[in-house]
Amino acid sequence: MIGAIVILYNPDWDLLKEGLEALTPQVDEVCIIDNSSIDSSAQFENIGKVRYIPLLKNIGIAAAQNIGIKHFFDANFEYVIFSDQDSVMPNNLVEKLLYAYNDLKEKIDIGAIGPIPINRHTKKKYVYNDNIIAQEQLYYEMHSVISSCSFMPLKNFHKVGLYDENLFIDFVEQDWCWKARFYHHLKIIMLLDAEVQHELGQYKKFLGRDMNISSPFRLYFQIRNLLWLINKEYTPRYWRKLNLKKLPLKLLYYTVIPSNRLQYMKSIFRGLRDGFKN
Repeated sequence: MIGAIVILYNPDWDLLKEGLEALTPQVDEVCIIDNSSIDSSAQFENIGKVRYIPLLKNIGIAAAQNIGIKHFFDANFEYVIFSDQDSVMPNNLVEKLLYAYNDLKEKIDIGAIGPIPINRHTKKKYVYNDNIIAQEQLYYEMHSVISSCSFMPLKNFHKVGLYDENLFIDFVEQDWCWKARFYHHLKIIMLLDAEVQHELGQYKKFLGRDMNISSPFRLYFQIRNLLWLINKEYTPRYWRKLNLKKLPLKLLYYTVIPSNRLQYMKSIFRGLRDGFKN
């Protein structure tokens, strides 16, 4: 059986409904874990195959995903697929991922398999050359894939472990994929003939480069987690180099451009302090 895990935090209800209409026919059950502060059970009363778990506080993406994983462990499901609250899957995506997994597992040990994410607005692919390890005829072997629409057997969480709840929100899926590759030699696969519309945040041009714009709350975790992960033996060298190179530009942007610079400066200070401390 295949379960789907969706994490909510103050979602756009129209977009979420569209995503669930596409997702629920493709799986046996959808487990929705809500990090929002309100119980929205009424929104799901007329949607079949949905288990809704309101947490009434934000415990982070990693901890919420782990609740969903444990639920499907207990229910003896075999596979799990993750979906963001703003992702809309093509109608045959789960079938395509399962077919590819079953076809490839005879040749390689798969940690996770996912589609190519496409920017909902620009229609550009979110695929970075440095993240690609090798290209085969039908897929890329990757350092990591995004959590949304990634598909895997639940047994992999017995091997690799659950998501690291200390990370809270940023780099959670990368951390898991890197550990799966480094310690267990599992392959992370991106299918070339499977796509999903997605949005990885808002971007602005700053000094000729694209800047991913985050809230002060999110920026804290980005900086802290970056400093935590650069010292891990399993973190890819390209990722360390890329993000350390971008860090000074990011710090400059947030201390000069936004109107709420003071909030950003506080987040930066806390992120640097807690990142170096650990």
